[in-house]
Amino acid sequence: MSASVETSLKDKICSHVEIPILTRCCFCLPLRKGLIAFAYINLVLTVVVTTLLSMYISYMRYSETQLQDSSEYPRLIADTTALVLEVGMTIVFIVALHLKRVLLMKVYLYFEIVFSIIGFVYSIAFLTRETASELFLILFQLVVQIYLVILIWSSIVKMKRDGTVKYTRDQDLA
Repeated sequence: MSASVETSLKDKICSHVEIPILTRCCFCLPLRKGLIAFAYINLVLTVVVTTLLSMYISYMRYSETQLQDSSEYPRLIADTTALVLEVGMTIVFIVALHLKRVLLMKVYLYFEIVFSIIGFVYSIAFLTRETASELFLILFQLVVQIYLVILIWSSIVKMKRDGTVKYTRDQDLA
């Protein structure tokens, strides 16, 4: 007689992969404050890049100069759409950090994982002639995003741990 053990994919991954729990962001800031700083910096940079890319699309569309490749417009539109989505999710992340909402943090964590994988595949697919410098930037971005995912995971674990263990002080009735 054979015994079958039913385990989910999540249980299998959790039993074989150990994700480190970090307590500091960039080895100097407290975890939550470092994530808040990162989120605001990310929001500002994403808004600036989105604005510049939108202005570039408008300029190229209404000027006499045309893009060399006509397939460049759909790529630029896709990039701008992805950046707008990232702005929205970064705002959700900022709200989650300020209000200490674990569910919103998990939503952003899953978004960051999926968005990182799609962005990595997209970047590799559209490498140009200058592959050495672009490949370095793509890999650097991937490492930073993996570090961010580990920081967010550490923050979620810490929030869950701190939220469930609460100590109350007994008051004397005398």
